[in-house]
Amino acid sequence: MNATTKAIIDRLPKKPILAPGDISAAFGMASTNPILADIKAGRLAANVVGGKYYIAREEAVRYIESTEFKADEA
Repeated sequence: MNATTKAIIDRLPKKPILAPGDISAAFGMASTNPILADIKAGRLAANVVGGKYYIAREEAVRYIESTEFKADEA
């Protein structure tokens, strides 16, 4: 895990259930739209209760790690 990915994960709230806004804030995004798009595309697992999305912190960490840039070794 690179330092940027670790910093993003460290900015997540220290609670077991997160909202899309928590994840977008950790990334420094101005909008939750990219997070909601990834939920709808199946790249980020979330439960929907009463029209609101709830994400397990472990899933948020997995998602953030999956977005990490990995340079190809040549």
